[in-house]
Amino acid sequence: MTTGEEGFLNPYTFIPAFPRDALPDAFGDAPPPSRDRLRAGCLTGRIAVTLTVETPLLLLDTTRAVPASTGEKDHRVYPVRLRDGRPHLPATTVKGMLRAAYEAVTNSRFGVFEDHDTPFGFRREAGYALGMVPVYVAGEGTLFRLRSALFEMYDKESGENLYPDGDLHAPVHMERLRAVIKKTKNGEKVVDFAPADSSVTLTAERGEKVVSGIAYITGPNVERKRYERFLYLPPGDKPSPLPLAREWKALAENWESLIRNYRAAHDDDELRRRRTPDGLPAGPDRRVGDGPGRLAWSPHLHDENHLRLRRSAICYARLVDGGVDRLYPVLIPRDLYPVAPAELLGEGLAPAPSYERLSPADRVFGWVAPKGAGVRPSAYRGRLRVGPVTCEGTAAETVDRFEGDGLPLAILSRPKPQQGRFYLAESRQRPQRPIKDGTPKEELYAQGRGLRGRKVYWHHAGLDAGKHWRIPGAEDPAQAPAGGRHREYARSWKAPDDSGRLTRDRRRHETVPGAEQRDSQNRSINGWVRPGTVFRFTVEVRDLDEHELGALAWLLGLPEGHFHRLGFGRPLGFGSVRLAVDPTGTELHTGAEYAAYYRTLTGGLPATDGVKVLDEARRVFEKEAAASPALSTIRDAMLTVSRGDPALPVHYPRTRPDGFPPGVPAPPDPRGRNFEWFTVNEQDEKSPRIRTKRSLPGLDATTPPLRIYPKKALPEETIRKGANGPRRKGGNKR
Repeated sequence: MTTGEEGFLNPYTFIPAFPRDALPDAFGDAPPPSRDRLRAGCLTGRIAVTLTVETPLLLLDTTRAVPASTGEKDHRVYPVRLRDGRPHLPATTVKGMLRAAYEAVTNSRFGVFEDHDTPFGFRREAGYALGMVPVYVAGEGTLFRLRSALFEMYDKESGENLYPDGDLHAPVHMERLRAVIKKTKNGEKVVDFAPADSSVTLTAERGEKVVSGIAYITGPNVERKRYERFLYLPPGDKPSPLPLAREWKALAENWESLIRNYRAAHDDDELRRRRTPDGLPAGPDRRVGDGPGRLAWSPHLHDENHLRLRRSAICYARLVDGGVDRLYPVLIPRDLYPVAPAELLGEGLAPAPSYERLSPADRVFGWVAPKGAGVRPSAYRGRLRVGPVTCEGTAAETVDRFEGDGLPLAILSRPKPQQGRFYLAESRQRPQRPIKDGTPKEELYAQGRGLRGRKVYWHHAGLDAGKHWRIPGAEDPAQAPAGGRHREYARSWKAPDDSGRLTRDRRRHETVPGAEQRDSQNRSINGWVRPGTVFRFTVEVRDLDEHELGALAWLLGLPEGHFHRLGFGRPLGFGSVRLAVDPTGTELHTGAEYAAYYRTLTGGLPATDGVKVLDEARRVFEKEAAASPALSTIRDAMLTVSRGDPALPVHYPRTRPDGFPPGVPAPPDPRGRNFEWFTVNEQDEKSPRIRTKRSLPGLDATTPPLRIYPKKALPEETIRKGANGPRRKGGNKR
């Protein structure tokens, strides 16, 4: 294996969800059966199930979490959830796992699909700025074009502000200034300035001019940023409004939607609850360190004056055939896709709109009408119940514990459905086919596309269980491989600085011994349920036909070496569990048998072989699935994911450090820079050995796996460098 050829599986993938109009009749929409009687040929009874833990199971008691004694104050340490001295697995957790799998295997409607009716945003490429010009909003529908000059604000080496508190005037965002402008080979540049209302005289030398304008200060929001911008109308020019390519109302509505999208990408803690290295509160416009989340935030992210286009506002206009087509807050902006995810789902897969149109999972597990549907009945209880779940062993026998502040877990990535390359299919009719590699980013969420389906997590196959789940005491658990794989579940120790340097043998990232990272991005655990632990529960079913029961039987009897996923931390490898039917506690009878029993009220129900009944129902389901292209594709996909691939490690995308030896697996970056892979993936790579703009591969093995990219210089804001900084004459005195 050479640099750039290291394959991996992303922790999540998708079970395809097909349009439901071509499914066999038994899997279509219908009202649930009446509860007033049992149907003669349908089955009612109890299925006993054993659940065996394959990889450590995280059953965390969120109500008893406590702050860690070290690290940030928002960090929490979670104990194992216990009841009566045994690990407690709630029946609702098991039912949720079964429901999700049942929805997938029967290609049912989504039980929940909320908050997906707003288009996602995406970052435009730097070249998009070539069609942008700064404008001044003189009134509703009236935009005047401005000229732009570079304004040196930050030291090019340290990034420090050139105008700290002191006797130099520090311009602020939207402040009116007078400035001396000089032409350079890279454009115009401010060489001197003063507040517009000051009495300071500015002198223009040969080739320079004095103009009046506005400082457009977005703050130190980019590493090694050097310039802000000064916007002005050329003296003597008579401004004329720019023509509009779209109605003003549409431009204004799009602006507000875009700003809301910008803000939705960040929570309040990121913007307003930051602290300086000294522990003091810091506003969103202040830089508190290096790296993501520590730079300053641009004004449009936190200043309420930017939410709507107001008179005297400054922004950037995108010109199409000379007319204004879009307005943006910055030169290289985010933008909104033309369609929302809900538009790509399709009516047949959306949550059931009424009682008469329930899909198989709704009829078996229950249904609640979508919020605001206003229909009656508005809910259905379902015909399946998971009984209490009991653990066979005590906590002393089944729980591995971590003393003190526990084990810091790796950072779990947030869902990023705006990453269309991972979430979208080429079409709604073929959800198993990802978007073609190389598709431009702006063409991802578009009419005609489809969603990939239901998110599921790979079983982490090929682990050396004896080493992988054992924490070494004297070395960084995330940097030290175990049986050829890294412990993706453990958080690396802290890096000594932000350089990302490697150890002397260049096989790991250098970290500070024992410096565990505990902050608001991750959590710690006091223990887990160890592999081999057995839980038992029953599934009570009522009046299920052979197709409904057959799908459940298939899920309860996956082939050997296939696992369901349960509990917290599934992307990190936790929670692979094996289900099996226990014949001794399984009893199933038909409605006709129950009717005969109730007619006589003597004797009992006839003895039946519950496992045989389940096997017959499973064969009915498998026959229907084999005859349906959609259901057979889904079945094969579920088997692939639940089996895993022992040849490939499972982890979030990351880049390979410079100078790493060929053939050595790349470890996780202790600085937490998974975003670098996605940044590289959007670049146009000319090397024939490195494919970029990759989509999440499908499950049919027709496309190569994702690769760890070699680390490369990441693109930054395009900055035109001028010749010299401002002269800072006496005119800059306060």
